[in-house]
Amino acid sequence: MNHLILSTEHGPLYFVGRVHTDEKRPVLFVMGGIWTPDDNLHEVVDWFAGATVIVAPLPGMGSTFTNSFDIANSIRTVDAAIPALVPNRKVVAFGVSTGCLVTLGLRCPQIVRQVALEPFFRTAPLWPFLNSARAMLAAAPERKGAFQAAWEIFGLKDDAVTDRDHRHLLRDLTVPMDAIMGREPLEPERSFDGWPSLTSAEDRAAMAQNPLVTQHDGPPGSGHYLQGWPEGQALIKDVLHKALKAAL
Repeated sequence: MNHLILSTEHGPLYFVGRVHTDEKRPVLFVMGGIWTPDDNLHEVVDWFAGATVIVAPLPGMGSTFTNSFDIANSIRTVDAAIPALVPNRKVVAFGVSTGCLVTLGLRCPQIVRQVALEPFFRTAPLWPFLNSARAMLAAAPERKGAFQAAWEIFGLKDDAVTDRDHRHLLRDLTVPMDAIMGREPLEPERSFDGWPSLTSAEDRAAMAQNPLVTQHDGPPGSGHYLQGWPEGQALIKDVLHKALKAAL
């Protein structure tokens, strides 16, 4: 799928998608996570043919370029891009995994609802990701950008982790949010085939205390890659469809 590159004062943002000229149609903005393939989440464009759907990789992922993986800078970039690309439109922001750190931080007034797939708000507890990242980085020491991203986003450097605390994103939430999570709990650290959910018990408890948040659990046995399960994908589509209808 072809890319549109939108240049902002905070850096470039790369998009694919479908834009309707009818301003009454809602907009779904999608951002994926770290170290994803170039076509990550492009299928979402065809899930909702009647809506404007724009998909952007996390800055610096896939074939995109960035000088910094700083989450605050990524938020500023998206906040500047949305009004330029789809002015005066109501937007549902859909973040996946690390992408939630950006979408949940957006303060563009066009954002009227949030959907977060496998959100997390601290990085130190993420043992499945951290173990996998250490192995990947050790096997590819030439990937300087990957080392930079691991440090700036997750606080991972060598065998040490400096916790990146993003709990303010939940405290500062101003619009309704749907959180979709795998059923297998993050805790405790254990041998596991694949990854369990990366949403910790602490995160789930904090979301349960926020009246703006509705939590949705995937099917039994599901983990972080919930969209890989037919029942999980059906749940994601249903939650997004209802969010788009509510945005109208």
